Amino acid sequence: MKSIKAILLFAGVTLPLAAASSGTLTDAERNFLTGQLEKTKTNFFAAITGVSDAQWRFKPAPNVWSVAECAEHIILSEELLFDRSQALLKTPAVERPATSNAEQDKKLSVTVEDRSQKATAPEPLKPSGRFPTSASAAIEFMRVRDKSIAYVKSTSDDLRIHVSNGPPFGTADAYQFLVLMAAHSARHTAQIREVQANAAYPKSKAMYLVTWTLARVSSMNELTPADMAKFGEHAQYLTKNLNSGILTWGGRTMDPNRPRGLAIVEVDSEDQLKAFTAADPAVQEGLLKTSAELFQEAFRAKR
Repeated sequence: MKSIKAILLFAGVTLPLAAASSGTLTDAERNFLTGQLEKTKTNFFAAITGVSDAQWRFKPAPNVWSVAECAEHIILSEELLFDRSQALLKTPAVERPATSNAEQDKKLSVTVEDRSQKATAPEPLKPSGRFPTSASAAIEFMRVRDKSIAYVKSTSDDLRIHVSNGPPFGTADAYQFLVLMAAHSARHTAQIREVQANAAYPKSKAMYLVTWTLARVSSMNELTPADMAKFGEHAQYLTKNLNSGILTWGGRTMDPNRPRGLAIVEVDSEDQLKAFTAADPAVQEGLLKTSAELFQEAFRAKR
């Protein structure tokens, strides 16, 4: 966004050196910023948790970012703005500016979060497909955001007396760069919600963890040849649904005393789940029984 680009341009331009005063954070300043960072973290996770691959990649238009692209931009900006705040601490301390106050902090948040003013991201902050899933983005965002929160909670740095001066916000101190960081993530979380509100946004599917257990016998050794043939039909049925996209993962436990089959099933409704399990040949034969729990994916290894 242009606001970030402009800030980067003036980040190295400091006010003339003057008699320094204490720039350490008050309890109110620390609590305000921590609250902003925690709230925008929660809202970001709520926006991206549980989105499907299709939802993650969906673009409302060729020139409009997907959820994945918005999330990547947030993470890239998070690291850059935190680093800029830290770099500003290496500049000479100045007298605390009149704009280093709670009113200006809140005004900065409101200005950045206002999406009525559209902008174009600078090249270093443009997404490039770094995060293939929402889970991978969530892990990285948690890492960088938690580092920022821990810093704000414990720092004794003089954030209020290391200052840049220039457009678009005029005078801004190192603390306000962190306020900007929180507000920026809120701005693009709102953009994610705009994508998700698009009429063409893929519908959410419910994800279930389905378990198959033996119904008539307690051991695989007790199955008759006819039973085993029916289990072959069961395997073919699962393969067909894997190819159709309903099944996304599956396998079986190797405990001979308690054999179970497990699979992740993605469907549009609970009725579709019931129809899927009821149509299983081994379930129809009474050889297997099923149970299902709603499931939410937290991570997935990239292989």
